Amino acid sequence: MTDFSPAQRHVQRHNQISIRLHYALDSGWHRIEAQQWNERGFCIFHTHALPLAPLQFKRSLQHFQGELVWSRVCNDEAQVLEMLLNEAIHVKAQAIKAQPDTRQRLLRLMRVQGMVDAKQQVLTALGGMPTPAQWQARVQARMQASLFQSGVRVESPVWNSVIAEALTLGAVVQDLERWSGALSGI
Repeated sequence: MTDFSPAQRHVQRHNQISIRLHYALDSGWHRIEAQQWNERGFCIFHTHALPLAPLQFKRSLQHFQGELVWSRVCNDEAQVLEMLLNEAIHVKAQAIKAQPDTRQRLLRLMRVQGMVDAKQQVLTALGGMPTPAQWQARVQARMQASLFQSGVRVESPVWNSVIAEALTLGAVVQDLERWSGALSGI
């Protein structure tokens, strides 16, 4: 892989949506969300300790290789809360078979970083939001488990096509946010 200069940290990173990927570990595929991504790589949060070495990734049937270049243990309660919200929304979305439009909206909501209050409201409306005490217990239990954040460097035409698709979808998300903000003032 090409050795990028420290200036790569100045290349714009995108975070309007996360990109759902899988990585290969121990002869199995594990789901992750690529965040803070650009054409040179992305950041991931994961629960397995991973070697600082090349890893196989895939998006659908498209496979590519990336190299973990840094990793750290992460104990950010806000990130853990959002991860648990996204997991709960995913469970609800999988249960909605008869309403494909609603299911797709839920899956899109999961991919948008932030919006914790909106995600909690959606879970409440779907009947899946635990009491505040139960929710805090879940967050604390997850905080006890190891959560890692890693940086992945990628040089692949497959990755380039994945981010081109994500940029198109991300533009739609940004337009919707602008429109909803404009409409809220009416």
